[in-house]
Amino acid sequence: MDSQDVNAQDNPQNAVRKGSKAKRSAPLDLSANPLNVQPLPRWVLASDDPIFAGGAAALAVDQIIRAEPLWLGGWRMRQALAGAAALSKLLRLNAAEADLRDAHCLTRIGDDPGPAGRVYRILRQFSARPLRLSEDCLAQLAREIKGAAAAEEVLALLRQDLLLAKKLHWPTPVLLVATVITDPTLRSPTGARPAADQPSVLAKASIAAHASAVTLDRRSQALRQTAALLRTRDDGKGLAQILSDDCVAPWRMIGLNGLGSDRAARRFCETLAGQGVLRLLTNRPTFRLYGI
Repeated sequence: MDSQDVNAQDNPQNAVRKGSKAKRSAPLDLSANPLNVQPLPRWVLASDDPIFAGGAAALAVDQIIRAEPLWLGGWRMRQALAGAAALSKLLRLNAAEADLRDAHCLTRIGDDPGPAGRVYRILRQFSARPLRLSEDCLAQLAREIKGAAAAEEVLALLRQDLLLAKKLHWPTPVLLVATVITDPTLRSPTGARPAADQPSVLAKASIAAHASAVTLDRRSQALRQTAALLRTRDDGKGLAQILSDDCVAPWRMIGLNGLGSDRAARRFCETLAGQGVLRLLTNRPTFRLYGI
């Protein structure tokens, strides 16, 4: 993976083509009306028909994607993180979400984040790039996990997510099926794991993804309300970075598309965390990660 790919993943909403000049991101409209995503009705969650429940939940997810809320990029990357954690179990890499965050965020451009970190970065690409580039990501992943016992199953899971995105005409794939395949509640009485295309898997995945979107929508509303009261000169770019990814490190928020200095970025994140609208995901003395 070259440095341009990694750099694009660090800010997936502002990825640029290789060889093009970086562009300033547009100011974030903090006054835009929130989507106000509601939880799924009980009749969906209580249904014992996985085809019915999965279809209803997938429709709700589809409506969110088409509405393009400000936090959509962060939701995509959170799905990628959940998928990477689940697939790392199949690949016997056994990396938890916190481990994957560290592998990605603590590693600078050009450095090796390790096997699990490389898989996570490919899945971030898969979740941020247009559909027409998805096959390239799968080919890259196939090379990365070649020889692993579960390689064929992992690729089949991602192809199922890709197929769903194509059927629903989504501009970019979303990790759904891949995020729940290791859930023990999906196993049969014999302990066998269901195939990726079984209705129960899609139902479980869509319901979980929608629940994650509900949480992000609620947290983003609180974050936007608090951030609007802060005196910053970044035209909302710092907030845009927080909403566009699973987590951010203050030092990555400096420059054209963020806050003016490392001190300003740290104070911005610390203030929002102190107000309870931004979560501190790591608490190292010299390195912190924040997310909604």
